[in-house]
Amino acid sequence: MYRPRRHFKNRTACLSTAFSLLLVCIVLASGAAIHDSAAAQSLIEVLAVVALVFVGVGASAIDVNFVARCTKGLKIAAAIPVIVMIVQILPVPTGAHSIWINANEALGRQSWGHISVDLGRTVLALTFYLANISLILVSVFVTRERRRAELLLFALTSIATLTTLGLLIGKFALSAGLSNKDVLSGFSALALLLSLASVARAIEASETRGGKPEPRNTRQALIACSAGLIVGLIGLSASATLNVALTVMFAVMIFGSVEALRRIGSARWAASVILITMAIAAAMIVVWRYDSSQALSPLLQFATGGSPEAISATQRLLSDTPWLGVGAGTSAAVLPIYQDLGGSISQPPSTMAAVAIELGLPMAFFVMATVTWLIAILYRGALNRGRDSFYPAAAAAGALVLLGEAFCDPSLLNASVAVFADALIGLGIAQRVSGKR
Repeated sequence: MYRPRRHFKNRTACLSTAFSLLLVCIVLASGAAIHDSAAAQSLIEVLAVVALVFVGVGASAIDVNFVARCTKGLKIAAAIPVIVMIVQILPVPTGAHSIWINANEALGRQSWGHISVDLGRTVLALTFYLANISLILVSVFVTRERRRAELLLFALTSIATLTTLGLLIGKFALSAGLSNKDVLSGFSALALLLSLASVARAIEASETRGGKPEPRNTRQALIACSAGLIVGLIGLSASATLNVALTVMFAVMIFGSVEALRRIGSARWAASVILITMAIAAAMIVVWRYDSSQALSPLLQFATGGSPEAISATQRLLSDTPWLGVGAGTSAAVLPIYQDLGGSISQPPSTMAAVAIELGLPMAFFVMATVTWLIAILYRGALNRGRDSFYPAAAAAGALVLLGEAFCDPSLLNASVAVFADALIGLGIAQRVSGKR
């Protein structure tokens, strides 16, 4: 007679454990942002897999059906890069990189080559990508319950703000070498958006209670969130380029439009008018910032923070990149070949350029289309959500920032920024659909 209750407790314990592991990954990512290390990234990958195992053990059929409904269509989009990376590491009769053909000629052998120029790096990149997908899935499963969603938003906001503050201290008070400008820019943007979402949550909680006193003082919560906003703005002013700042501005407008439309109760045509207006404004700014006089790829036009040497070398590499890419995770290994003697370029000046080099230009377009589709899904879910609209609204704004920054800097190549983005997007996907337990 007590087995069902015991089974329910076991499932709840598994999901709670997965949630705790997710928080540990976020804390580790925060530390990696200040002091990056391969060990921290490897540990995050292991914890992500373990958390997904706990989710698989603890999830009920209702949970699985709910997540399947939330991620409808997105699962196929997430699987395509996996297929491409697997193809890159398999021996192929045609389409192999010239490095393997030359090796066969030098060794006097006839064997199939690979698309990837470095199989080990591509395997590591595939592992990291699967870990990111695992973190998104874990976030979707564990934040279906509103209490965990609130705790995750609080953790993300607090840790992102503290990480931004730590990076600022490392930049100004200690040593510039302790703070990566691109990572600081990414965390500052996320801290700003997460603080806005926390402000909306505090106001929503106060209004829901009808002015009755609540356990957490709303005024203190608003003061703490305001501090997060200030830290995020300072971080952006200290690290972001004009292009990144414009992207963050549009992300804030996306978030604000959801909250405004929900509160004034406007019809759908009003939302369409606002979105079309912002799309036209964004297109005008892109045209304004695009310099047609430069013979540069659009993937590099907006990376104004990159050095001329890095942009020039990456442009040459992009010109030589085949349609299937040179292998996931290999851009840092190939780029030194194209730089001048004595150069010290460690990575392409933009994330999207790295994607085009490693996976090919068609996959870069696919990634852009997928993220744009994700933003649309989250935005629509936010408009339909009602009370908890700030979750998918913040995720939509965060995805827009990630898409914009992918053209402006290589911040998304850092594991710490990617982990925070995973948790935020998973939270938004889970809360875009009402699913009371």
